[in-house]
Amino acid sequence: MGNPVDIEIASSLCLSPPPGKMAGIFGDGACPLALRALARPLLRGEAVVAVDGGNRFDPYEIGKAARALGGDGREALSRIRVSRAFTCHQMEALLVRKLPSALARYDARLALVFGLPETFTDADVPYAEACRLFRSCLSALRRIARKGVRVVLVGKAEPPNSASRFSPMPAAGNRAGFFRHLARTAEPMLLLRREENGWRWELRADARAAVQGGR
Repeated sequence: MGNPVDIEIASSLCLSPPPGKMAGIFGDGACPLALRALARPLLRGEAVVAVDGGNRFDPYEIGKAARALGGDGREALSRIRVSRAFTCHQMEALLVRKLPSALARYDARLALVFGLPETFTDADVPYAEACRLFRSCLSALRRIARKGVRVVLVGKAEPPNSASRFSPMPAAGNRAGFFRHLARTAEPMLLLRREENGWRWELRADARAAVQGGR
């Protein structure tokens, strides 16, 4: 185990993935933690575009964090643009057709996607169709990341345990595999888990290195 790093610092590190990579913040409390981490870049004047799957975006978290840093919560919130998706079809349409133009329009170099795997849990969508849409979403995000945009995936899905094995794509019919694939893709990745004695978290900088902590 490496030296413990404060969880707030770890979440801030996930806002700056390596060029061409996508970072991830997953697990219990991932969405509010990511929103709080946004306060610093927003107060520095950086524009941010967010795609909100499943109504995860809470502006109060950003405003509260901005005020704690001595800034203006309204000013911080004025620099973020949010689009919402409630189904996997809506999510795919936003990521493929709307997000690139929004990034260009607002001159934003940071994009957060909330609840991507959660929008793929609808059993009414045939599994083959869900897989096609999921691949389309990831392809769109990879194209955006390769153009220099920092892409961060955020979800409350249960993170895999240390013994779990990742497969290149989810097993047939297993929609939980969508999250497992995202976790395999993200670099760096912050995994969060609530336990009886508090929070446990793990920051995986790459496939070989991890820093853990708790509070």
